[in-house]
Amino acid sequence: MFDSSAITLRNIGILIAAFYIVFATPAGFSDQPLSPIWALEFSPDGKMLAVGKYQWVELWSLETQRVIHVYEPHVGDVRCLKFSSTDQAAPLRLYAGSGIPAQNGEIRIWDVASEELVKSFEIHADTIESIALSPNNKRLLTASMDEFSAVIDVEHLENIEMSVDEQAKWLTQHVGRVLCTLYHPRGTYFVTGSEDKTIKIWNPETFNVLVNFDANDDAVYSLAYSVDENVIVSGSSDNAVRTWRVMPTEGGEEIPVGQNPSEMTGALVREYNGHQGAVYSVDAALVSLRQDNQAAMIASGSADTSVIIWNIRSGNRFRTFDESTDAVYAVKFSPDGRFVAAGGRDGKVRLWNLRRRALTHEF
Repeated sequence: MFDSSAITLRNIGILIAAFYIVFATPAGFSDQPLSPIWALEFSPDGKMLAVGKYQWVELWSLETQRVIHVYEPHVGDVRCLKFSSTDQAAPLRLYAGSGIPAQNGEIRIWDVASEELVKSFEIHADTIESIALSPNNKRLLTASMDEFSAVIDVEHLENIEMSVDEQAKWLTQHVGRVLCTLYHPRGTYFVTGSEDKTIKIWNPETFNVLVNFDANDDAVYSLAYSVDENVIVSGSSDNAVRTWRVMPTEGGEEIPVGQNPSEMTGALVREYNGHQGAVYSVDAALVSLRQDNQAAMIASGSADTSVIIWNIRSGNRFRTFDESTDAVYAVKFSPDGRFVAAGGRDGKVRLWNLRRRALTHEF
């Protein structure tokens, strides 16, 4: 007869060994679960891609498809990334927002060349979902799950006599979690989107709300700006992508440079329907379809696992990419408009060549 107790003990031993192999194997093996990708950001020259994951940021070279550097440790998920604007006289900085739900929100600022941490500070009581930099890199705008946004003077961060909380200008007009932010490319205004279904346009000097868009049917997850069409792009939990135009009340399609945006109005321009799940991320760029043909495009990533490229003016789909195997949390056009990158719950970054309409990189 077989000794059943011996067989049972042997099976337990096999299970323990299997558990050790799965959980004690060093990171980097292909069978390890991948961290979801929450944020993507191309460097201004388009040669590097920053990838936000759980507690760290990877900086990839697109030429070699290898990691240049890993910035860690961050607090919780790195939900948002932003490179400082191109300025030959200033070092390139990478801003990362993260946090722990219902506990804190943290900003870390990294010097890209030296790979050193420049500054780290807590600024919210919940995770930071989005950050934006003014065009001159002097102000940092945040959006947090604690229902607040903050405007921070970057130049004053080294003032040790005053806490960041005391320095910040707090924006409290939303009545739900603030999920996305955007600065106008010329700094004319800035924008916030919220769980309360609204998009608010703010005066950057007085911090008053100038325009309030409330035509969304659910939470607003993401914002982008199309310079070529002068429209704000939004992605929402109601599965829709929308474009909005902000105008001076006296007429015209765009606020003139230098004009005080004291009186502004706005309108919904177009709604793009095609996703079957919440739209978590949007971006906008001028894309070269052929050598002599360019068009302003939107990229949108969704819970339905697809990335859709839209022609802004016509509202038509240019292409749908469906190689992702789970929800897409982040989409980003390369600065030259040749590629679109996407990442999400399956932990992989994918890059598609828009002219060839094909997947070219996966890592």
